[in-house]
Amino acid sequence: MRVGAAKRKDKGMKFLHVADLHLDSPLRTQAARDSAMGEGLRAASRQVLARLVDVAVAEGVDAVLFAGDTFDSGVGDVASRAALAAELARLARASIPAVLIQGNHDALLDLDRYGPVSDALTVLTPDSPTFRVGEASVHGMGFTAAHMAESLLPRYPRPEPGRWNIGLMHTSLDGAPGHDPYAPCALVDLVGHGFDYWALGHIHKRAVHEAEGKLVVMPGIPQGRSIRETEGGSATLVEVDLAGVRAREVPLELLRFARVPVDFAGVANQAGRDARLRAALEAVAEGDVMIAARLEAAGSPAELGDPRMLEAQAREAAEAMAGVFVDRVRLRPVGRAPDAEAAEDMSPLMRADAATPGFRDEVQAQMAELRAALPPEIRDVLDDDRLDELIEAGVETMELRLGTAFPT
Repeated sequence: MRVGAAKRKDKGMKFLHVADLHLDSPLRTQAARDSAMGEGLRAASRQVLARLVDVAVAEGVDAVLFAGDTFDSGVGDVASRAALAAELARLARASIPAVLIQGNHDALLDLDRYGPVSDALTVLTPDSPTFRVGEASVHGMGFTAAHMAESLLPRYPRPEPGRWNIGLMHTSLDGAPGHDPYAPCALVDLVGHGFDYWALGHIHKRAVHEAEGKLVVMPGIPQGRSIRETEGGSATLVEVDLAGVRAREVPLELLRFARVPVDFAGVANQAGRDARLRAALEAVAEGDVMIAARLEAAGSPAELGDPRMLEAQAREAAEAMAGVFVDRVRLRPVGRAPDAEAAEDMSPLMRADAATPGFRDEVQAQMAELRAALPPEIRDVLDDDRLDELIEAGVETMELRLGTAFPT
């Protein structure tokens, strides 16, 4: 039994942990491809917030924990802020407090710009890092700048004896593919700090770490926004009592992005392509979650046919299915370059070069120049958050021209 455990209530406590809602995230790229999908995505993040509150009320949690990037930028739009205020009001009516820290995206956001969001909301800061509810102490502090290169852990309070101690932190941990280091912190250091549960945010892929009877959880993004975010779609229900700490994934997403392979081998006409497209889309369709499919079409040029016609056929097939949209059709032509060995040697070299810091810095600098030249309403298509997606698209284009096989 832990030190001080005998002083705790036997009934235990429940918390609902969420991160990276990105309520006002721009989605113009998706909307440009499919207006219905764009509208679905714009509504999805706010509807996911409503689902989160539904779960909190139904489960009778003691508090809802927001682990950063609730908003996507330092200037939250009024509609998203109103949606948050309305859902926090529902929590207040159920006597459920909300505890929030700010992440790298919403570090500079003034939540009280239009007046206090809700009496039910407590924002933890370096000056006020602890919120107490029942027999639990929730400790945390958010970003005070858009990028924080140093670990925040040394500034966190020590565990309070005789109470459940929960940590809220927005961090890249030891690092993750596609994520620059933000408030980096080693897992072993988090566990050693002595809190019973760490409610993390920032990395959009779910991960659960257990050590020494403690849990460290990255819940993942509750609603994906592009094909890069095919995992997540949930929050985490946390229970603490004398038997220990437990975490359970709670699905929330309304729309899921999916990469869908379509093999056109042996197809010689439009009817055959239609049949393959319908079968592929039907295989990923789900009744309670909308699907945005990135079709990856493999075949010879003759089997694939005209790319514009293939995409039109794909969208026509999707329109006949409720809740299925086509994000894009990517061609994976079967064929080899005249010098196949040389072409295949180039692919790993290009990918290794694209992963170097110098290459990424140069691409970011060029993106910044191009972004400045674009009209304000479409600048987000070259946002730094899309760096990996744009680099991957460039490498794939070169692989296509070389005639090499694409990676799985």
